[in-house]
Amino acid sequence: MIAARFPRPRRRWQLRTGAVGAALLLLMLGLLQTSVFPSFAIAGIRPALVLMAAVTLATVSDDSRALYWGFLGGLVVDLLSATPTGVNALLFTLLVYIVGGQGRRFDRANLVFPVLAGAAATVLYYPAVVLTLQVQGFDIDWGQQVWDRLPRAVAVNAGATTLLYPVVRLADRWTRPENTARYVGHTRGGRFD
Repeated sequence: MIAARFPRPRRRWQLRTGAVGAALLLLMLGLLQTSVFPSFAIAGIRPALVLMAAVTLATVSDDSRALYWGFLGGLVVDLLSATPTGVNALLFTLLVYIVGGQGRRFDRANLVFPVLAGAAATVLYYPAVVLTLQVQGFDIDWGQQVWDRLPRAVAVNAGATTLLYPVVRLADRWTRPENTARYVGHTRGGRFD
């Protein structure tokens, strides 16, 4: 039997609609987080929508796209808020790596693990952002900013993760990379038969 390999045509960089949709989703979540929710806080807490979306993607996806979401989403939040540029970009990327990477051990088809990962990311995020801002010279009261607000923040961000889960699953399907290997036939010793 003669086997043939169908090479993929070399494509130049193309802008995929899924990538554009993911970027618009991050931008929209960043705008909601930084402009709408400071005025309409839920239980006195502004939900970290971008972080929850990136952590949810890390728990439902097999690849490293969530790290890109974490970095770009953190950069969007930094640019749209009063925090120094780079604080959220660094923290979001680290939290997606730490919390989201643990999801590879569990079944990703349910909602429980993304909600737990979002709660864990919230528990790590609040003290880390307060410590980072305090190192940069801001005068911050740890008792009020972390210990009083953290339980409410965990509850609000868990609810936000529950609402973001179907949207992120859809974005995961849109932006999933295509399979690259297409072979017909069998190979022996490096050559086609």
